Amino acid sequence: MELIFNKEEFWKTMQMVGNVAASRNTLPILSNVLVKAIGDQIQLAATDLEVGIKCAVSGEVINPGSITIPAKKLADIVRELPSVTDSGEPSKVKITTLSNDRVEIDCERAKFKIVGLPDEEFPPLPELVDPILTLNSAPLCQMIQKTVFAASTEETRHFLNGIYLHVDADAMKMVATDGKRLAVASQVIMEPVKQKIGIIIPIKTVNNILRTFTEDEPVRIALLENQVLFSTQNITLISRLIEGEYPDYEAVINPVLKNDVTMTANTERLLSVIRRVSLLANPKTPSIKVESSNGELSVSASTPELGEAQEQMQAKIDGGKVEIAFNAKYVMDVLRNIQTEDSVLKFRDSLSPVLISPSEGNDYMCVIMPMRL
Repeated sequence: MELIFNKEEFWKTMQMVGNVAASRNTLPILSNVLVKAIGDQIQLAATDLEVGIKCAVSGEVINPGSITIPAKKLADIVRELPSVTDSGEPSKVKITTLSNDRVEIDCERAKFKIVGLPDEEFPPLPELVDPILTLNSAPLCQMIQKTVFAASTEETRHFLNGIYLHVDADAMKMVATDGKRLAVASQVIMEPVKQKIGIIIPIKTVNNILRTFTEDEPVRIALLENQVLFSTQNITLISRLIEGEYPDYEAVINPVLKNDVTMTANTERLLSVIRRVSLLANPKTPSIKVESSNGELSVSASTPELGEAQEQMQAKIDGGKVEIAFNAKYVMDVLRNIQTEDSVLKFRDSLSPVLISPSEGNDYMCVIMPMRL
């Protein structure tokens, strides 16, 4: 096999597949990236048996073939190769297979020889089947960013260690919860789906979606028996699904929508106030107290061994007074993802869940459990 790549193109693709290749595994082949050339098509692939990725990369095929190369070592080498020639032209990377599964990498005056493994042991990755829906990568990644922070990391409730993708009629929702907070992002889909869909996608997969689909292009989503595929023209990301039944998130949201005390505040202002005050909250459980008085909002924190902080800001409050305590990090996670000038918080009492949402639209909301005062 003999292939020639543009260095920057090759490096960009190696970053994507390198994120998926297993860094620690009992099977050495899973730490390798598959480099495969058939005809004039070149493909890089990696998998850790939970998540897999296939990427088409542009290059010149002098001799077709395939080999697997240690992903981390190949990425380290490609990263350090010169990006331009002595004359200022984009540099080229040449990969050639030698005898005994050795691989030679040439770029300008640099030459490396590393040991690979034959491709026969590399696990086969599924091909794309008929997609259930197609969504542009920008809204797909936005929905993930607005919810992934609320997913659980506790292994005892594995079915919460991911994002719940729920498609019903003409709407798609992504949901995440750790039992203390719940985030929901919605998106209208142009072509109604034929059947309802409810799947749990692992955190590792959604993080790879954010890193992989950075161009704004259509992403096709397809389902296999226990896997989900996300595919563009040149990239296919495959993931196992988390088994289990996701909690009824609508049963959590519906009562909170009826909360009768409403506070409207400038999003950036509220975020900055909470960020400052939380500097003197307990680092392990960063509790802040939120109180309303005479049309003003007071945010405070107190930790005996650190000190105390308090700051006031303007806010519009209807329906009663506010006196409640929050985990500051939970509130900041939501406010960072609200893109409207104002945010709306709906309260009932100091012990009831609070709803936080943008002041406009109904495509994003988060429910947060309070802390005891």
